[in-house]
Amino acid sequence: MPKSVSLTLLFALSFPFLAFAKTDSIPSKYFSLGPRKAGICFGDAPVYSGFKFGLLNDDVRKMNGFDVSLLNVDRDYEGITNGISIGAGLNSISRNNGIAIAGIWNTVSRENGIMLSPINLVQKMNGYVAGAVLVADTLNGLVTSYTLQSRQKEGDSLRNRVNGMAICIIFTNVNEVRGVAISAYNSSYQHKGLAVGGFNKTNRLKGVQLGLYNIAMNNPKGLRRLPLINAHFGK
Repeated sequence: MPKSVSLTLLFALSFPFLAFAKTDSIPSKYFSLGPRKAGICFGDAPVYSGFKFGLLNDDVRKMNGFDVSLLNVDRDYEGITNGISIGAGLNSISRNNGIAIAGIWNTVSRENGIMLSPINLVQKMNGYVAGAVLVADTLNGLVTSYTLQSRQKEGDSLRNRVNGMAICIIFTNVNEVRGVAISAYNSSYQHKGLAVGGFNKTNRLKGVQLGLYNIAMNNPKGLRRLPLINAHFGK
């Protein structure tokens, strides 16, 4: 067999091993059953589609599917999860389209779907969030929590708003509500809709307050503080 042909065959047979060695020379923090970016993953894969299980996620860029970890920490806060993201302790994601669940703390910049955790911190939420403590900027949908607290200063209603319904056991303290707020204590800078609680207070009311004591500071003097019911429908 000519020498040139022998070298060609040797290179052809060796190419898969050389390619594998080159790829594997980069330290890998995960093991994949299937292709490198799809299937069932054990570890911290930056980009993956399928099922992923691990202890610490700190380099997630894009995940499509089902992701379970002890701690999900979006180190650069730029990761996107499409599907279900579960953190037994902490679940921190830049954007989640689906369901975000945490055993202790959920931190999401933008959530489109459902958030479930004892403590939820979210910048913009479209969907449903449930927990014990909720700190948020903009909520579009339904909230059930023990407490709801604004992340913004009073009066910055353009950046902190509830559009929908907030049902909280202890208090709701936000800048603006457009919809329904039900809580023992409801406080807002502006409320357009219905407030039901033991104590309701807002600087600017356009709607109805039902409670033991109701304060609407934009009403005429003598009508700003009323028991049982208060209302304002003007500008």
